[in-house]
Amino acid sequence: MTDLQLILLMLGLVIIASVVLFNWWQERKLRNEAAERFVAPERDVLMDQDFKIDTDTAILQEDIDEAMAHYALEDELPLTETAAELEEFERDIATRMPQLAHTPKEDIHAEPAISENMISDADEIVLEQPIAPPQPAYEPIEPLLEDVRALVDEVGFANAIHDEIPIQKEIEESVSLPETIYHQIDLAALLYLPHPLTGLKLRDFFLSFADVDKAIYAYGLGADNHWYLLTRDHEQAEFKKVACSLQLADRSGAVSKETLFRFQNGIDEIGLQLGAQVEWHGNPDPLSYANELDQFCIDVDKLVSLHVIQGSSGPFTGTKFRGLAEAGGLILGDDGAFHYEADGIQLFSLVNQDNNPFTLEMLRTVVLRGVSIQLDIPRVKNSAEVFNQMVLVAKQMAHSLNASLVDDNQRPLGELQIDKIRQQLKIIHAHMVTRGVVPGSACALRLFS
Repeated sequence: MTDLQLILLMLGLVIIASVVLFNWWQERKLRNEAAERFVAPERDVLMDQDFKIDTDTAILQEDIDEAMAHYALEDELPLTETAAELEEFERDIATRMPQLAHTPKEDIHAEPAISENMISDADEIVLEQPIAPPQPAYEPIEPLLEDVRALVDEVGFANAIHDEIPIQKEIEESVSLPETIYHQIDLAALLYLPHPLTGLKLRDFFLSFADVDKAIYAYGLGADNHWYLLTRDHEQAEFKKVACSLQLADRSGAVSKETLFRFQNGIDEIGLQLGAQVEWHGNPDPLSYANELDQFCIDVDKLVSLHVIQGSSGPFTGTKFRGLAEAGGLILGDDGAFHYEADGIQLFSLVNQDNNPFTLEMLRTVVLRGVSIQLDIPRVKNSAEVFNQMVLVAKQMAHSLNASLVDDNQRPLGELQIDKIRQQLKIIHAHMVTRGVVPGSACALRLFS
């Protein structure tokens, strides 16, 4: 061990001992201060010698018996009546009971069947047998209920209740918005028309919004309670209600204050001209909500790109590239890119790194230095599964072309980097679902367009 190590060791021990001593001194100081601040009570009632609970004192059984006998004597009723008087009272009650059963109501109140003297006498008698209650003088209620049921069936009261249910259901259905209007991204207005109007007349009112930079949709509710987009195909149809929506944000940004106020004022003006009641649906502060929605789009609107670039063998021919792309399930589209589709839905695309669109003639003669495979995350339902298919196609193509698979920074892509991308896809998917915009849904496709 060198001198430097010994010095450092001793220095460390000194520091540790200093810290221990300082803590001990500080704890002792705080304990003394707490003891000085604590003031002992001058007198404690519970600790006083005069205060004593006598646990030896007990209640004697003789005292309990004496008390119980005292209260029993107070509540006991004397039996002063003889057997003859008891029999006479029973015969009198038995003779008066039938009279009570047939006595009119007003007579009962006018002259009681039992006098006050009899009641006072009865208080002093304990009957060995209970007196049977008198039979009621009124008629049974069951025949009366049968008459009521017959009357209800005759006037059709039950049918009237059933007739009200479809009316209420129709009202609830009439105020619902079209399925293609989404409260997550739209501000909507529902117009209750005083009388049905044709689609041609309604379209003339909404053509004033044709130059708005955000998507606006107008629908009419037909006689069959179905919503129809107000197009030229429905100009002759009549509609009893109108729904109009304004998309609050898209990939170009949030709706402007001028556009929002123009839409709101325009809808109110149309309602006045048509004499319709306007009912707004959406966030009470649409401008602030539009800005929040735009920030949400910025957070989740991501594009995953895998790049296949030339390797040690140099550029690769377009014919060989086209054969590998078609073998991987990609189809050349009219936009000059190859697309991987499933059930008519585009999942990911393959484009030229030189930004030159692919054509059949160009691929016969061109030599390519690299291509990019792209996944538009918000527009795909199962982005994790699609990404796995995308990686498989990219690896097969890179292997067949003797090329390299790299990321946006031209760094080689290994399994570790690919797993990190998968985790990011899960986070973005969860964020969108929490917001109510499911990736790949119609709402997401319109928002991220």
